[in-house]
Amino acid sequence: MAAVAAVSVLVFTAACSGGSRPSVEEIADDIKDGEGSEGVTDQQADCVAKAFHDSDLSDETLQAIVDGDEDHDLPEEDEKAMESVSEDLAECVS
Repeated sequence: MAAVAAVSVLVFTAACSGGSRPSVEEIADDIKDGEGSEGVTDQQADCVAKAFHDSDLSDETLQAIVDGDEDHDLPEEDEKAMESVSEDLAECVS
């Protein structure tokens, strides 16, 4: 479970440039290069990136996550999508 938290922190604190929805590659690269990425394998980072990219999170919320925008208000539908992503993240790091 600590690994899930670590990977989640990496995604939330990673910075990413780009347009509306970050690509899987951009998200994964940011996870791999992010602070605290020690111990996260490329396979785990790729899995987490794909889980976030393929989720039902809105483009705006996903961009806010990878930008580390702590002031972003999570819409109700994105709160539900985040619950699904959490389940996928657990699979990525197990």
